[in-house]
Amino acid sequence: MNTVEQIYQDVQEFPEPLALEVLHFVEFLKAKHQSVSNLELDQKIQQAIDQAEGGLVITLDDTYVDNLNQRVQQRLATAQKN
Repeated sequence: MNTVEQIYQDVQEFPEPLALEVLHFVEFLKAKHQSVSNLELDQKIQQAIDQAEGGLVITLDDTYVDNLNQRVQQRLATAQKN
């Protein structure tokens, strides 16, 4: 049994308030991980800007562009909610 299956099995036995605490913790971990990913992306963007200002040629790989597009979409969605 893998970790996810073990967590699922254990949480099924919890009363609803305790299961809700687990859910909130999972959401916290997801947000924390997203914050780290966003920070790394911000650093790469700043590095690209610095290189562009220095006259260097910038080559972006598909993963980088996809991540950038995803982040822009997330910010747009957040802005629309507010």
